[in-house]
Amino acid sequence: MSEKVIGIILAAGKGTRMNSKIENKVAHLFLGKPIILYGVELFEKICDELIIVVGAFKQSIENIIKENKKIKFVYQKKRLGTGHAVQLALLELHDSPPSLVLVGMGDHMMFYKEDTIRKLIQQHKDLNSVVSFISTKYHNPDALAWGRIERDKDGNVLDIVEQKDATAKQLKIKELNSALYCFDYSFLSKNLNKIKKSEVTGEYYLPDLIKIALETKQKVHAMLVHFREIGIGINKVGELSESQTLYKKLR
Repeated sequence: MSEKVIGIILAAGKGTRMNSKIENKVAHLFLGKPIILYGVELFEKICDELIIVVGAFKQSIENIIKENKKIKFVYQKKRLGTGHAVQLALLELHDSPPSLVLVGMGDHMMFYKEDTIRKLIQQHKDLNSVVSFISTKYHNPDALAWGRIERDKDGNVLDIVEQKDATAKQLKIKELNSALYCFDYSFLSKNLNKIKKSEVTGEYYLPDLIKIALETKQKVHAMLVHFREIGIGINKVGELSESQTLYKKLR
């Protein structure tokens, strides 16, 4: 009997830095196709079911996705972070829990390839990890402002440090978390409620699960992938154009 894989795409953000007024940023066109469809089409090839967490301007996303029995929409009324969004999505799975859960960001799934995600899943299983994620190296990490990945001399993940919390030494690390995850469902469901609310933003951040796994001596795996397969997400004005230019250049 084959394992069940669920995909979760997070697309609830308001897109404040994109100045989105009438539609969610993932409804914007990326080389002629709505951004959200890149993630949907990718996960549909791999997952048995797909959940899209929507919030701000949710109708603009729902209008793009044609009726599809594999896709469910979950509404995140209060945007309390990525950890909270995944927790809401898991409420849809109580009848038939999966073995694995993939989580991707709706504004950052344009560059990924099916083979890359399947490789992540295979390595996750081979290494008996509870959480695996894709990492990449970038020559100017400050410009992307993604979490830095610390490893020991044997290559094991020691920590993931957000840019705002990093020391001067940690800021020099060029290996970054690109925020596409593979979780064991059992680990995910048992530990989501252990994520602590940020004192700064009041949100619950999904990457904190990596720290929880490491603190409890469970296996965490970061699969290093070339930047051409990652690209940049779209968080602010200018990045949509920049990302499209980069996509055409790298492809």
